[in-house]
Amino acid sequence: MATSLLLACGLNEQKLPGFVHISEESNVDGSFLISCILGQRLRISNAGTLLVCLQNHYQHYFNAGMRLGYNSNIFLGKTLNVIDVLSDMARLGLTSKWLRSPDGLTLTEQLVKDIREQLEKNYPNRSSYTILIDNLSILINLGASKQQVQQFCLDLADLAKAHDNLTVITKLSNSDIHPLTDNNVAKLGNVRIQVLRLKSGVFRDVDGKLLIERVLDDEGSYSCEQTRKEVLYKVNDRNVKIYNPGEIGVKV
Repeated sequence: MATSLLLACGLNEQKLPGFVHISEESNVDGSFLISCILGQRLRISNAGTLLVCLQNHYQHYFNAGMRLGYNSNIFLGKTLNVIDVLSDMARLGLTSKWLRSPDGLTLTEQLVKDIREQLEKNYPNRSSYTILIDNLSILINLGASKQQVQQFCLDLADLAKAHDNLTVITKLSNSDIHPLTDNNVAKLGNVRIQVLRLKSGVFRDVDGKLLIERVLDDEGSYSCEQTRKEVLYKVNDRNVKIYNPGEIGVKV
């Protein structure tokens, strides 16, 4: 159930771009993209995946995966590893290293450290590796400055450049509230996917639209006239449907 979505986004290949950013507008939920990408990566033989849970805990993605037709628990501890920040904080409270690092590291520095450790341990054994960060906005909510979030993403982009077949995928919610951070992070990468509301408001058969942009040059700039693609999406209980604009008479 998510093949057409990933095909529309250009994320259905075994080899993905080095850095992909998902911009999620206010009052829309783009978590389905993380679940769909996760399922696609897990189905590739010997491809490693690291899921960093900031917005939703791992159980959420397990439940979403079961509805989409895959069981992530089969891969857990094998080709799938998880840094579940949300569950750690819920279990440990103020003693969690994410709130009080014993090494004096900031939240984002601690997260980069853990990601590097996972990468060093698992990357050499895999044909490709994908790091999924489910919501950068949560880092800001937890006290990280926008500069720290930007540096965090720069560090991840450097990892992708230094390792063949390594892809970093980030998502930022409320991108219209954090436009500078959103644009700066997007310019680190090769692909940007914007999850947007419909201009016409709520519609029964469509939840929103995706605007997919691809980098044309080495400067990280976008040429929307040549690389822009729009599709409409509807998230159902067990699949995600994709429509072309105007296909079902929706003003977008």
